[in-house]
Parts: sequence; C-alpha cells; structure tokens
Amino acid sequence: MGVKGFIKDNSHEVKDVLYLVILQGLTYVVPLLVLPYLMETLGPEKYGYIGFSVAAIQYMMLIVDFGFNQSATKRIALAKDNQEELNKIFSATVYAKLFLLTICFAIVVALSFVPQFKVYSSTLYVMFLTVVGQAFLFVFLFQGLGQIKWISIINAIAKISILPFTFLIVKHEDDYLLAALIQSMVSVVAAVISLIMVYKKHWVKLLPINTALIKNEIKESFPLFISTAATSMYTALFAIILGYISNPYEVGIYTSSDRLIRALCYMLMVPVLQVFYPYISRLAVTNKEDAIQLFNKLLIFSFASMSIFSILTFFGGPYAISFLREDFKDSGIILQIMSILPVAIGIGGVAGQFGLLAIGGQKEKIIFRNIYVIAAVVALISVTILSIYLGAEGAAIAIVIVESMVCVLMCIYALKTTSQLQKNALT
Repeated sequence: MGVKGFIKDNSHEVKDVLYLVILQGLTYVVPLLVLPYLMETLGPEKYGYIGFSVAAIQYMMLIVDFGFNQSATKRIALAKDNQEELNKIFSATVYAKLFLLTICFAIVVALSFVPQFKVYSSTLYVMFLTVVGQAFLFVFLFQGLGQIKWISIINAIAKISILPFTFLIVKHEDDYLLAALIQSMVSVVAAVISLIMVYKKHWVKLLPINTALIKNEIKESFPLFISTAATSMYTALFAIILGYISNPYEVGIYTSSDRLIRALCYMLMVPVLQVFYPYISRLAVTNKEDAIQLFNKLLIFSFASMSIFSILTFFGGPYAISFLREDFKDSGIILQIMSILPVAIGIGGVAGQFGLLAIGGQKEKIIFRNIYVIAAVVALISVTILSIYLGAEGAAIAIVIVESMVCVLMCIYALKTTSQLQKNALT
C-alpha cells in the first residue's frame, strides 16, 4: 500500500496529525524565537540558571505525570463509551496527581538546601509553578478521548499570549527570574484553560476520594513511571549532573543546544505519538495485523522525516549560533555532536510507544521499562565521566551514545514482538 492508500485508510488520524503539526509548529516557533533572545540577553551563566531549573522541574513534572499519559490514556481509550468507568479513572488519576504534587514541592525544598544548588534555588521556586500547571493539564484525558488537538490549541494560546512578554520585560542579565516566571505562567494559563474546557464539555465528573482506586491507578502506571524516570536520567539529569560537576556556563551551552534539538524533534513526533497511540491501542485489540502494518509505516515515516532534521541540525546549527553573542560560540560544536538525536529519538519513540506499549501486553511493558533502566545506568556513568573531562561536549557525546542505544534496543524488541504476533496469527 502506497502513501495514498495509507492516507485514505487513516484519514482521520492523518488530518489530526497535520492539524497538530501546524499547531505544534506554532507553539514551538514562539519558544524558538524567545530562546535566542534569552541566550543573548541573559548570557550563558544566567541562562544556565534557567537551564538547570528547567531540568530539575522536568523531574517534578515526571513525578506528577507518573506514566498516566500512557496507562490512563490507554484505559480511557478502551473505556470511551463507559461513563462510570471514565469518571473512576479520571478521578483516581487527578487525586494521585495532587498527592504527587505535594511530594514534588518537598523535593524542591530539599534541593534548595544542597550547597552546590543554592545558586539555582530562587529560579527553582519560581519555575515550580510549571509543575502545578502540569498537574491540571489533563493530557491523559484529552488523549484518551481522541481530543488531543485541544491540548495543542490550549498550549498555543498560552504560549502565544504569555511568551512574547519576554521581549517586553526581560532586558538585562539580572532579569532571569522574570524570564523564569514568564515561562512558568505558560503552564499555569494552559492548565486554567484546560480546567475550564473539561468543566464546560462535561466529559467526566470528579468523584469523591477512593483510596483503593488511587492505589490501583498508581500501581498500573508504576512500570511506565520507572521507564520515564529512567528516560529522564539522560535528559533532565544530564543538566543537573553537569551543574554539579561544572559551572552555569557549561550548563547554559548544553541546555540551549538540547532544547533546540528536542524542540525540532517534538514539533513533529509529539503529534504523531499523541494521535496514533490511542488509535493503535484500540486497533491492536480488534485487528492486530492492521495495527502492526500501521506501526511499520510509521516507523519508516519517522526515519525519513527525522533524517531531514538531523541533516539540517548538523549543517545549519553552527551557522544559526554564529548570530548570537560570542560566548555562545561553543554551542555550535554541541549541536553538531547532537545532530544524530532526531533520528534516534524519532525511531526509538515510535518503536517503543507503538511497537511495545500500544501493540504489546504486560511483558512488553516490562521490556520497555527495562530498556530505559539499562539506559539510565549507562547514562549516569557516561555523563559523569565524560562531563568531568569534556564538560558540555562530554554531556553531548553521552546523550548521543544513550539515545542511540535506546533506539536500537526499542527497534529490536518491537520488531521481535510484532513478528511473533504475526506468526501466532497464522498458526
């Protein structure tokens, strides 16, 4: 089946992906415009304060999400026509998020007392508002109900209305706290809009607290939380380790490059993952053969599209950096080292999310988790050693090693899983 056949058979999902790509492009264009301005205005050191805090806050967001965006999303997609079950899943997940939010704040307070991190403490507290917003964004609900395009619309509204204030308010290096506050308010505004929409649409009803349901929701999500926690070992933790070992300058040039590359990746891959994950999850129950065929096509698509981004990053990254202030010149080298990441992230994401989680069962969920646990160990060792000797360049080399390893392992096990399922269907 060619491209036309693929589009015809999946017209609704393809339209949603295109719609989300446009919206994601819009929501990423504004931050990408703001990023060079912040780098230029704040300089590597003060931008390093924000970069470190963003990395730490990503961990808090990870704890609040706790894998619900996979586990609760899949369960909501399967219980789409059962209002009572939807209310139970939604309520248990919301209460679990509130409990986890409290734990997150305690962690931020503890971090502020670590001597090496005291310089970042003010930024950490300001950016904790991002975690509060994340707790009430309800991505799992929108995605499970097939309404994920609204999340992109909400994020677009929040970013377009809030982030431009950066150009009006942030004028000097000492305005880094204002820059952090503006970024945090994007999440808060998005959460408020999300709450209003869920209330107006009457999709679900918040039930009284049920401890048993909350425990079950956490139990269901725990393997996926371990997976995503391990993933963050080589994303957010890299900046934290670099901040502990090195200095804000090294953190600044590493995190600016990392954010630029991931923005390019997520602009396309996030819509694909968000739209097709619940669809393939349902399809895997009714027609596994069709689900596997769709997965294979998306794997090829991710390789082709991400290869273009990798080439653009390698050749265009240093040129773009040349327009910034002189003390950011080292970021060009970092970008070239990390230019393979779009391919690794794209293929690994599709193989893991679709081939293992959406199509596979409990066994594949454990494999998914174990791959990231192994990657976390490799990441922790490699980034620590390489950062000591090479600083930001060492961290960039380490992230390439780990992301490439994850990509290869995800593909091996995803293809093995789908191949086995096809054999079982023939016998």
